[in-house]
Amino acid sequence: MKSNELYNITIEGGEIYTGLSEEEFMDKMMELSQCYYETGYPSPDLITHQSYNGENVHESYRDQHSDDTKKD
Repeated sequence: MKSNELYNITIEGGEIYTGLSEEEFMDKMMELSQCYYETGYPSPDLITHQSYNGENVHESYRDQHSDDTKKD
């Protein structure tokens, strides 16, 4: 059974890719990792993603805990 889940990829707060299938999402993430390896940008710390099935949006773990910083 094929998944109906779709994905958005965001870099530095701006949506770059939207409505990607799982295969397209994996391809784009591989492209981004190769670009980082070759040029140093975009850093994995700048990339977030969301998945959704048309009704629910699921944010990546990094987004949910991005404000978990220790304060002096």
